[in-house]
Order: sequence, then C-alpha cells, then structure tokens
Amino acid sequence: MEGKKGQLGLETVKAVMITLLVIAIIGVTLIVLGSNLSNVSDDIDTTTVSVVNRSTASAVTQVGAYLTGTSSLRNCVLTITQANNISDYIEPVNYSTSGCLVVADGSGFGNNSIWNITGSYAYSEDNAFNIHRNISGGVTGFFSNTATIFAILVVAVIILAISLIIFAVSRFGGRDAGI
Repeated sequence: MEGKKGQLGLETVKAVMITLLVIAIIGVTLIVLGSNLSNVSDDIDTTTVSVVNRSTASAVTQVGAYLTGTSSLRNCVLTITQANNISDYIEPVNYSTSGCLVVADGSGFGNNSIWNITGSYAYSEDNAFNIHRNISGGVTGFFSNTATIFAILVVAVIILAISLIIFAVSRFGGRDAGI
C-alpha cells in the first residue's frame, strides 16, 4: 500500500465500472427483446369477412347454431343483413345473435332448419401464431423505440469510456517512476 499513494483504489473502481457496463448491455438487450416480444400475444388484429348465403353449421333453434366455420373464432361478432331458411325470408324479430351464434326466438318461425346467412362477421386474430406479422411487427416496433435505445446505449458508452480511462490510468499509474 505504500507505493500506491494517490490511486484511490482504481482497481476496485475499474471492476465496478466494468460490472456496470456489463449490466447496462444486458439491460439494453432485455429491454429491446422485452418491448418487441411483450406484445406478441396481445397484438390482435380484427378481421372482417363478408358472407353471402353461408349456411349455419346445424339447425337453428332456441339454443342457437353457429354460422359455418365460426364456432372457434375469438371475439366473433356476426352482423346479419338477411337470413333465409330453404324457402322463406326470416324477419330480424325472429332471431338474435350472440357473437357468431344465431339464436331463434320462441315463435317457431324458421326453427329447426338450416339457415342461409348473408352479412358479415368480424373476429380477433391472435398474431402469436402468425410468424410473418411477428417479424414485421418486431422490426417496426424496434424503430419506434430507437430514442430510448439510443439513450441507454449512450449511457453504456459513457460507462465504457470511464472504464477505459480508469484502466489506462491504473495501468500507467502503477509503474514505479524510478523513485
């Protein structure tokens, strides 16, 4: 300790600064990955499909019947502009919809028959299973966060510069100047 006057524990400070640099780099990486991947399963698009004379999957009753192909869709909403059974037009007062389920009222008109529906339905598509949208969403999301990423990178560069200065000072400061 006698020959190291004025160094004020630069070896310890150097180790701490390098540790902070590593933590900053890991933090930036996790923030970038976290911001892009956190919305993958929550990022939902609504898709609307028009239908003309699409039949119900089963006979419409007071329990209801789904429009063909809609029973497993998330957040499905059916809008009917016209409903027919095999030969008759069915008035809107004779049915209701719950999601993509068509429910006949108690009047009996058109009950227990397959209906043809004209209208549209909208549903939420979960992008977690769509690789193309995940990749394009990650790229656009990355560039929308560049200000934050650059601010964190500037801090990491400053920490690296301080570490390099401390390393250089400790390397040259440890020499015996011939005294």
